Formats: sequence, C-alpha cells, structure tokens
Amino acid sequence: MRAGAKGIALVSLCFLVVLAGCGGGAGSTTPPLAGSGNPATSVSAATPTPSPSSQTGSAAYTYAGTLTQTFQSFPEVAAPGTPSPEPTSVTTIDVTQQISVKDDQAFNGGSGLTDYHDVETDAQSSGLKTTTSTTDTYETVAQSGSAQNLLDYGSVYADEAGDTMTTSYAPARIEDELPESGGASWSNGAGATIEEAIAGDASGSPVTVQRVVANAGTYSESTTYPPGYQAIGYTGVGDIQENADGSGSYAWVAVGSPLTIEYSQPVPQPTGAPQITIAEFTNLDPTPAEAPSQSFSFASWYGFSPSFYGETDKDLGSVAVPASCNLGSQLPQTANAIQQTTNRVDTIVGYTEQEVQTTYVVAGESPVCTTLHDVQQIYYDFNGDQAFVFSALTPLQITTIDETLAMQNSTTVASRAKQAATARAGGMPSLAPALRAHFDRAVENARRRQVQVIARMLALHQRGVQK
Repeated sequence: MRAGAKGIALVSLCFLVVLAGCGGGAGSTTPPLAGSGNPATSVSAATPTPSPSSQTGSAAYTYAGTLTQTFQSFPEVAAPGTPSPEPTSVTTIDVTQQISVKDDQAFNGGSGLTDYHDVETDAQSSGLKTTTSTTDTYETVAQSGSAQNLLDYGSVYADEAGDTMTTSYAPARIEDELPESGGASWSNGAGATIEEAIAGDASGSPVTVQRVVANAGTYSESTTYPPGYQAIGYTGVGDIQENADGSGSYAWVAVGSPLTIEYSQPVPQPTGAPQITIAEFTNLDPTPAEAPSQSFSFASWYGFSPSFYGETDKDLGSVAVPASCNLGSQLPQTANAIQQTTNRVDTIVGYTEQEVQTTYVVAGESPVCTTLHDVQQIYYDFNGDQAFVFSALTPLQITTIDETLAMQNSTTVASRAKQAATARAGGMPSLAPALRAHFDRAVENARRRQVQVIARMLALHQRGVQK
C-alpha cells in the first residue's frame, strides 16, 4: 500500500468512503450561501438562442483554437514513493467560435446588459465526433468612482444533446478594471448558483443539478436522477453539503431507502497529520448521539483548515502575444495581458483545482487571444476497482484541460479590433468572459463525472452489490 494511503477493512465501506465525498457533517454549522435563500429556488435565466441569426444576423467575431484534455491515474503500490503512472489518455478538440452581440438584455437581476452569443463547433481531432453548442454570456460596464468595472453576470449554455447549464454569479464578477493600468489587481469571491439539466435517454427526464456556492467557496448541491433514467443504471436523489470547517455529508435516497455518509472536520493528533473520520448512517439527518453503522479514519490530505476558494486578478501590462496564439498579420502582435488565477479545494468530492486564464486585450476591449489552463487533482478513488481509496501524499487522478483561442484574421474581425480603441468612451464590454464560458463547462463536466460515480457506487452499495 502506498505511504499515506489507507486500506478499507470492509469492501462496502470502501464504496461508502468514496461516496462520502459529498456533503456536510452532523452538528456542524452550515455557512450562509450566496444568492437568495433556498437552493431549490430557481434563478431567473435567459433562454439560450439556437443561432447567431436570431441575435444580429451574422457573427461579428470569429475565434478558433484547440482544447486538449489529459487524464492520468496513478495505481496503488505496495511501497512508499511516487507510483509509476498508468498510460495517459489525451483528447484533442478543434474549436471554432462564432460570436454575435445583442444589447439591452436582462439576466440574473441585471438589465441593459450586453449578450455575447457564442455558437461553438467542437471537432475531435480523431474525426470520431463533432458537436455544437451555444453559450450566452451577459456583461456590462459599471461606474466605480472615477473608474469603471467590467462585470460578468453569468452565462447560459445549451448543446445539441439537450444538456443545459445556467451560471448566475452572486454578486456579478469583476473581470477587468478600466482604464487598464499595468500592475493593477483585484479579486472575486466564489458566490454563484449553477443549474444543470443533463439529457438522459429517450425514455427518461434529464438529470437535474443545482449547486449554490457561498462567497467563501463552500457549497450545497442537489442532484436528481429521475425514474426512467437508464444511462447509468440508477435513480435517486443525492444531496451534498460542504461546511466551513471541512466537514460535510452526502445524503442519498433511492426507492425510499436513505443513506447518509458524513465526513468529520480534520482532528489534530498528538503526532502526525490531522485525521478525518467517515461514518455511514442508514437514515437522513443523523444526530451526534447516533452511532454509525460503519466508520473509518484517515489522514487529512488538505491539512487542518481548508482554503476553499482563492482568486487573484492582475493586469500584467503590455506584452507580446504568445506565438502559440498564431495570430494573423492583420492583428496586433502586442496586447495588454489580464491574468486570473483561481484555486479551489473540495473536501467532499475530494480534489484540488487551479485554473489560470490569460487574456491578451487590444486597447482594453477586444481580446486577440486567450489561454486557459485547469488542473484537477483527485485524492479519492471513486472507481471501486482498488482496495485503497485515499492518498495523503500524491493525487490518485489528475485531469488537465488546456485551451487556446485566437481571433481570426478576417477583414471584419480585424477592423473591429482596431475600432476597439475608440470604444472605451462608450464602455464596451469585453469578449473575455464569453471566451471562457464554454471552457468552464468542460471543467464542470470533469467534476460532474466524479459526482456521478459517487452516486453510482452508493446505489450499488444500497443494493448489496460489490465489485
């Protein structure tokens, strides 16, 4: 067994411990959530439009580039040290975005917003699959003292399979400070409501997901796998609660049968790392006085006090646009660089994440290129194919997503880039949030896959099925 990994005495608990990656602990205080009240309350959302023609008649901006997703898993080993990784899986997608603009829109409590309507085509480089989707991103420029802030209210995504995702920021995010000035910095919290509908087969309703994220980064999440949903082979409702001290719970109900998995906060030890205890209860809302049917302890992989969310945004000043953007000769080769770095810790699903976006902006308005890099490091094994499921030293899975999008060298787009210098006085929003919105969907998909495996394993455990 790898140093820092723990064996599970009961195979069923091996499933449960993994599943526990979803929730909030008994007796702990739930932090106030961003947005308004009940997570089950829907936020107002604009309906995604199917094509640019319904917006302005033609695409005003064209971007193209490549998205690469790399998946790497690490087997458990019998001796200490870093294990030899299993073969790396790499998927490469050619991306084209056609973006049109519509003014005076309303979304997420804001009015008079600019809607950037993005029609995206993703073609796998293998030629096996091509998909299309639309994303509407809602922005405005607001006065802040003698300066202005570019605000992002959120986005609405829809694809050809019927999947949708609405992200509503609470409050609206600051994406840039105007006028731009090298060395300037700012930050945002994590506050948001994220609503998904994930299409199932023809006989069932979509899976629905709602996650409400507090500004500090903790969250509550509810996922419903409806009757008739056969894609994964289970139905039920799973509720996750993550608390400010790192504790949490995953409550699962299927066919009227409940199951709750609780994580404790990390508890200091006389020597060594703090310990987390996972406990299983065959009822909902267990009290501190109740004895679990099973429990297990292991070393905390995130220390004693988790930092759930941290973000830094910086204006790096004028720089050369990277050669990897491959800009055409009609477009500027220098630009102002705006860099956003975000770090997250999820103590329930069990991963850390870092995302870096660098946007190269002409005259503070039009991005000629954006690069995005996201790494999720997973510390819990959700596959159910190994006897050991925790790692205190190295992650068990690493998912890396990279994307580069560059403005295309057409007369229309190039002229718009040059016109951006005169648009400052009118407070023209930026395309940067629109270019990132679909990337965020890819990142969300990587996380959602982990949550679905948790639900599947919990359902199998309820049925008494062991791998």
